[in-house]
Amino acid sequence: MSQIILVTGATDGIGRVCSHSFAKSHNELILVGRNPEKLSALVYSLQVHGVKAHSYVCDLSLAKETFALTETIRNNHPKIDVLLNNAGAYFDKRTLTNEGLESTFALNHLNYFIMALGLLPSLKNANQARIINVASRAHEGVSLDFNDLFGESNYSGWKQYQRSKLMNIYFTYELAERLNQTKITVNCLHPGFVKTKFGQNNEGLAKVLITFAQNIFAISEDKGAETSIFLATEPSLSTVSGKYFVKKKTKNSSPVSYDKTVRRNLWTYTEDLLKHKYSFRFPGN
Repeated sequence: MSQIILVTGATDGIGRVCSHSFAKSHNELILVGRNPEKLSALVYSLQVHGVKAHSYVCDLSLAKETFALTETIRNNHPKIDVLLNNAGAYFDKRTLTNEGLESTFALNHLNYFIMALGLLPSLKNANQARIINVASRAHEGVSLDFNDLFGESNYSGWKQYQRSKLMNIYFTYELAERLNQTKITVNCLHPGFVKTKFGQNNEGLAKVLITFAQNIFAISEDKGAETSIFLATEPSLSTVSGKYFVKKKTKNSSPVSYDKTVRRNLWTYTEDLLKHKYSFRFPGN
C-alpha cells in the first residue's frame, strides 16, 4: 500500500538511495535538502517516472528554518506515514551556525528533535506511522557532558560527532517511550561506514583521511541504505519501537545509551533551549 514518506538529506548518499527505493513502490515522497538544484534534479528524476514527489529546501542546521519547515509541511501534508531523519554531517573544526549554535549539535541532534516533534500531528494522522533516526555505531565509547554539549572545551570533531550520534539514540529511546500509547514507532540505526559525501564539507587532512578510509573500508551507498529502507517498509516492524538496528537486526547500543536519567536530561535541555532561545512551542505543548 502506498505511503507518504519524508526523507531529510534526500539529495545525496543514503537519502538519495532511499528516495529512489521508496519511489519504486509508488510511495508519495516529501524530500528535504539544502541544495535547490540537486533537489530539483532529484524530484524531476522521480516525477518523469510518475512518482508523486514534493520538495522543500531547508538548511536543517538552522533551528528557525527547520521549525518553519515543519509548520509548512504540516499544512501541506496533514498525514505522513514515515519520517526518515537522515540529514547529518561531520565538522572537523568547530564552527557555529548563523544562529550561534555549534554546528554538529545543531544539525545532527536539534534537527531530528525539531522535525519529529514538529511533524507529530501529521504522523498521528497515519494508521501506523514510523520515525526513523539515522544514528551510528560511532556513539560507542563516549558520554555526554551537559556543561560542554557545544564542545567549547578542547573541541574534537570526531568526539563531537560521536556525542551527537549518542544524542540520536537517547532521543530515539525517550521519544519511543513518550509515544508508547500512540500508533507511532520510533527506531534508530547504524547504516555502516558508507562511501558517501560524508565529511567532504571539511578541508585539508580531515577530508583526505576520510576519503582514503572510504575508498579502502567503506560499503556502497546501496548497502548503507538497506537498514533505513528496512525500518521504513518491513511489515513485521509495525509495532516494534525504541530499538537500535544494525544490518537490519536489533542490537544493543552502548551501555551508556540506556541511562534514562541522562536521556531525560537531554530532552529537557533541548526543549528548554528551543523554548528560551527561540520561543518555539510544538503542537500539543
